[in-house]
Amino acid sequence: MIMNLRTPIDTLDVLPDEWLIERMRIRRDRLLKESDWSMVVDTPTDKELWGAYRQALRDFPATWKPSEIADFPASPLT
Repeated sequence: MIMNLRTPIDTLDVLPDEWLIERMRIRRDRLLKESDWSMVVDTPTDKELWGAYRQALRDFPATWKPSEIADFPASPLT
């Protein structure tokens, strides 16, 4: 899932890496929060598939190089 980390109010031509890292983590954390439901014990989902997706989201910052685009792992729903 490709996300643009630039916002309409950004006026700088090049955004500082610190801003990009913070924005990436905010969006990554939101994706994790949005998938919390999949780990509830009595939810009829493929826990292994969802667990792998959530682990990929947790691992994402270690492999991502700061840029205005973050290509997060695709949700099992897509």
